[in-house]
Amino acid sequence: MFSFRLVPVVVPLLALGCGAVFPEITPGIKAPPPGREATPPPPKNLLFIAFKGAEIPARTRDGRQWDSLGGEAPDPFAKVLIEEREIFRTPVQSNTLKPTWPEQQQANYRIPSTAGMRVEVWDANAINNHPICIKKLGDISEEVGTEPIEIDCDSGAHVSLRVEPAHARWGLGFSYELRTVGLAVTRVLAESPAARLGVLSGDEIVEIQGKKVEKMEEGEAQSLINSHAQTGVTLLIRTKDAAPRTVKVADGVIYPVFGEGVPLE
Repeated sequence: MFSFRLVPVVVPLLALGCGAVFPEITPGIKAPPPGREATPPPPKNLLFIAFKGAEIPARTRDGRQWDSLGGEAPDPFAKVLIEEREIFRTPVQSNTLKPTWPEQQQANYRIPSTAGMRVEVWDANAINNHPICIKKLGDISEEVGTEPIEIDCDSGAHVSLRVEPAHARWGLGFSYELRTVGLAVTRVLAESPAARLGVLSGDEIVEIQGKKVEKMEEGEAQSLINSHAQTGVTLLIRTKDAAPRTVKVADGVIYPVFGEGVPLE
């Protein structure tokens, strides 16, 4: 009679094809140094847009109260549309006639030249949101500045909208991964010192400050980049199908674009 014994089979993780996961590192991004001129200036089609606040009449035009539940004041939220496309909206601020939406997102947005803008304020309700203000502004390129745009609504509401040149941050403007045998650029902010020098996502950094990355000890590459960022870190970069080239990138002005994940405030 034959007997059978089950033998456990151990499959190495590498045999399953699992790829290694490398941490992404982003050199520090901070507020620009006080008194430092923002050079270059922001692109004209990149604007900071945010609501300063609104004042809403105590009742609707036909004399009704805004809310039948939870207080008489409305629960307003606001949004901005460019060429009929919503680019952002505020959170709801409950039971107030003077919303300022302190939790709204602070960001720079690319606005095409001569694009039309529409501002809307709504009273949030469980069944149907009610409009408080819907106002077409048209091309706002001539109104960009430090003073808010003041908007009077047919309902008697008043809205203050900040439309300003893009707000700046300060840094190198790229992220990278420390891989097993090298260093790879993973992200480049569109309006940053790295981008202005032609650094691209996917580039391989071969040398830092004249030293080959493959010969560096753990943490050395990150230390060299961080310690030379202020005065300029020299990188030998290899782009696919191109000869290696040297760039010297230093901390400078960054104009983060909405969607890049860089907070402004």
